[in-house]
Amino acid sequence: MVTMRKNWLFLVLLVAVQSVFSTERVSLEQLQADWSRYTDRMVEVTTPLVVCGSFYDSLILAPQRLFCPEERAEGLAEGDSTAYWRIVEHNRASSICVHCRNNYYEVRTGDVVKGFKARVTGSRHFVSGQGVKTRHRPMPRLPKAQKGTLRIVGANIENYFADLGGYATRKTTPAQQAMKTRKLMSALKTMKADVYAFCEMQVGDKAPQMLLAELNKRGDKYAFAAMPMENMDRIGGCIVYNKERVRVYERPISAYTDSMNHYYARMFAIGLEERASGEKMILSLNHFKSKRPGRGNYDTHLKRMQNVDSLLAMLPRAVQLYGDSDVLLLGDYNCYTQEAPIQTIVQAGYADQLPLGGESDYSYSFKGEAGYLDRCFASPSMSKQVISVMPWHINADWYYSHGAYKLRDKSMHRYADHDPIVVDVKLY
Repeated sequence: MVTMRKNWLFLVLLVAVQSVFSTERVSLEQLQADWSRYTDRMVEVTTPLVVCGSFYDSLILAPQRLFCPEERAEGLAEGDSTAYWRIVEHNRASSICVHCRNNYYEVRTGDVVKGFKARVTGSRHFVSGQGVKTRHRPMPRLPKAQKGTLRIVGANIENYFADLGGYATRKTTPAQQAMKTRKLMSALKTMKADVYAFCEMQVGDKAPQMLLAELNKRGDKYAFAAMPMENMDRIGGCIVYNKERVRVYERPISAYTDSMNHYYARMFAIGLEERASGEKMILSLNHFKSKRPGRGNYDTHLKRMQNVDSLLAMLPRAVQLYGDSDVLLLGDYNCYTQEAPIQTIVQAGYADQLPLGGESDYSYSFKGEAGYLDRCFASPSMSKQVISVMPWHINADWYYSHGAYKLRDKSMHRYADHDPIVVDVKLY
């Protein structure tokens, strides 16, 4: 009797172990139909998947890239549109979250998943001890600028400060800042732009001078024009330009700023002249008020609309001051394509140049959803002189925080959280 009882217990334990560790091949559709059936079971997902995002110890996977709802439909501040909620539901239903120990510094958004075995721990959630195997897509390449064109780059460089320890850099170590500078320099030397319009740089001269010290190691080629602001421990903007190719022919002017709140907008314009041709243009660098994570449009929509009003009031003054109607607008607008601030700028006559680079492209990714926060607009006369515009995917596809990189990383990737927008123009 004792022997039979032992054998019975052994069989029960064996069945329990097999039910836990045996792997069943299932499609994503089968899982979605009944998550409870597969909870606490090992499965191999047969549906082709791609990496949509990575953060902390998790990867977000889906059958295809996911886009932020406001990139494709009107946002909540513009009205609870059916299209918006349809995208929200689609993104939620088609994505899964895998907790694993992948090398996040190698996995990129858009990589194809080769297939993975994981334990289902709940609806849309998995745990994998082996990680997720992926096939890397080709590294992004940046075309050379055409002969006779100016290359202008708009880039959010994510809290580039000379003085660490303030609000924006309280968790940044000197070693991480040095790594960030090294990465940024590598990217700038690859882009070889004539003009850089930087968002999220410390206000004042110290941060631009720190940047120029690196850029000018092989010769005194670059100078800068900083956004005028009072609070030196806040985030502003800066335009860095190659003195051999362009010159600043008039002082910068700015729209309103709130120097006590770094979430508020920073907007200014400057007049540039191409030395070779004598042709002039106006470059406007703008950084609108950011959204609060997880709260969408509601509490910041009106402030960003005020940012638009201030910008559209500043631009005619710039045209009059600089004596030119060729206006190019760059920067981080903290708005996706279908949101009211972006559409208001377009309706005011400044054409969105980003469709030239592909309507399904992006410059930013957050929690698995991609979209354009970084913009490029042009006045009617300037639009005719824009030869090409594209985001260069060297940041948004990589792990969410540059500070999490191992300090031995020598690549240029993820020097910031936004991709730069690279614009080639031929002035006439």
